[in-house]
Amino acid sequence: ALQTLRGLNPFLLLLVAYCAFSLLWSPYPMLTLKRVVLFVGVMLTGIAAAPPVSRPRQLTRAMLISLFVLIVISAVVAVAVPHVGVDYDLGGAWRGIMWQKNLLGSIAGFCVMLWLREWLANEIPRPWCLAAMLFSVFVLVMAKSTTAILVTFLGVAIYLALRRKWVAGDHAMLMASLSLTIFLLASLHLFYITTGHWPTWDELASPITGLFNKSADLTGRTEIWRLALLAADQHPVWGIGYGAFWVGDGGPAQFIADQFGWMPSNAHNGYIDILNELGIVGASIFGALVLWHAVNLAQMLKIDREEAAIHAAIFILILVSNFSESQLLRDVSFQNVLFIYSSITVSATLVQHRRQKKRALRDTDDRAGRTSLHTSR
Repeated sequence: ALQTLRGLNPFLLLLVAYCAFSLLWSPYPMLTLKRVVLFVGVMLTGIAAAPPVSRPRQLTRAMLISLFVLIVISAVVAVAVPHVGVDYDLGGAWRGIMWQKNLLGSIAGFCVMLWLREWLANEIPRPWCLAAMLFSVFVLVMAKSTTAILVTFLGVAIYLALRRKWVAGDHAMLMASLSLTIFLLASLHLFYITTGHWPTWDELASPITGLFNKSADLTGRTEIWRLALLAADQHPVWGIGYGAFWVGDGGPAQFIADQFGWMPSNAHNGYIDILNELGIVGASIFGALVLWHAVNLAQMLKIDREEAAIHAAIFILILVSNFSESQLLRDVSFQNVLFIYSSITVSATLVQHRRQKKRALRDTDDRAGRTSLHTSR
């Protein structure tokens, strides 16, 4: 555990320390302390379950079994007890045993991607994998979560693209990243010279949301974002304190509830919530954590491409979905737990690889030394 701890993403440890430090100015220090304890608990569990204690693929296999059980139970509840498992206020969307349809959709989307991986690995009978994957797609559609559907397609595409080495060379990932950047910049330039202005949010989101019969304001989320950013402007540098904003009636978010007539549980944008609670300093640490994890994934691609591909797909899927949902750094929220576990597993795998490489070099040197001694004699 100590070896794994020393090899962890340093910004993950720094972020935990900063969240604890925010106790000093949090208006709800006991609530902040409870959330810090949960954060530390999730990290300790991830360290205890990371390689070498577990096999490299144990995390994703355990996650697949757990999540599939959840969506099976949710489907049974939606059919057998519809007044519990179906949200009729949202067009009959399934939520099963989850709090809301978006969470069920997110879990079903991860199941689709993980069952696809099992089908390609051919370690479980393929007919079973195909049946489970189709069932997961069915639950995903019945949840009627636009975000979950979009990020599932994105995650599957990224996984399929990364599991094979399409371009040879040590700098293939750098070349691909630069090509994508050039394409995006060229597209922006073309849009600007054609229309005379930079694209607005409505112009970017409307073509995609229109496919799902949704408005470009993401069902009113943009107004929540605006108000949450106004709150963040009141404490821009250090933030209000970890977990100290969305505390319910009478709390700092009361003015948002007064505006809407109901109290949201979060800003429906993980990055705005991080900025609001942890300020520019905390958001910068989180950004560094994300970049460090991306570098670790790039290194892991050279060691275990299949495992790195699924972790990269999980990583990007979580990052994208948190533009319209808020789960990152939120206690034991499903995606937050998964993100932390994935980061620890990737770091531990790299630590193990470096130790094995050093051991192999040391053994080679010992053999070479013995051979040299024998020759001299």
